[in-house]
Amino acid sequence: MKKLIPDLQHSVSQAPEHQHSHLSCEMVYVKRGKARFTIGGVDYTAGPGCLLFISSLEEHRVRVLSEPYERYFAILSLPELTRAFPHSPLTLVFTSRPRGFVHCVSLRGSRADADAIFASLHREYLSDLPCAREMAEAELKRLLVLTRRACPENFAACPGPVAGRVREAQEYIDRNFTQELSVAQVASRFFVSPSHLTHSFHEQVGYSPKQYIKLLRLSYARELMETTDLPVTDVAVKCGFADVNNFIRAFRQTYSVPPGKWRRAT
Repeated sequence: MKKLIPDLQHSVSQAPEHQHSHLSCEMVYVKRGKARFTIGGVDYTAGPGCLLFISSLEEHRVRVLSEPYERYFAILSLPELTRAFPHSPLTLVFTSRPRGFVHCVSLRGSRADADAIFASLHREYLSDLPCAREMAEAELKRLLVLTRRACPENFAACPGPVAGRVREAQEYIDRNFTQELSVAQVASRFFVSPSHLTHSFHEQVGYSPKQYIKLLRLSYARELMETTDLPVTDVAVKCGFADVNNFIRAFRQTYSVPPGKWRRAT
């Protein structure tokens, strides 16, 4: 189970305002109290029964508004999600940001079910019971079905076979973003023109393929700078940047500070 859900916590303590990003997806379920979430520059006020989905590329901050603030939060491995639910539209809520997407979904109409699902997931996460992964997959599927019923627009995809090609291209980029990679290479692999891939990819994922590759590399760079002592030059190479100057320029443009200063502040 912990490969699929590396971290799952239930807390009623006050959470200080914080900001972070990572290469995994995150869910936050508010059981009691109220908090303000800022995700990708958009503010949401989340109260009991609200479930928030945060992708691996999205900056997010949390500030408690009302206590006791009781919540569950779970970190999920995107590759393991893909393996658990191959070709399922249910995983789009973690990977795609179509027009009209909202990060905060109200499950108040199914709150008892949502409460029970998160309690079960947390119980399985803490135990060593056999078939914990199978139980987690079953509970996650129930949760995502509830979410899709409550907010179907969050699962929108390009019509017809285009959606499948976009998802395949996205998964290919997820696996290979640290390598030399261009939009033309990806488009050729999936037998579409670069312009068609760029348009369809942006429509479904919310980023162009070029932006998506860059953000994956930068997110991985931040993870490496948080968890290792690698020099910035080595971080740039490991993340797929052609040279350190390109890396520093992209980092500064995206996060408003150079990587060295960002590392010292963390």
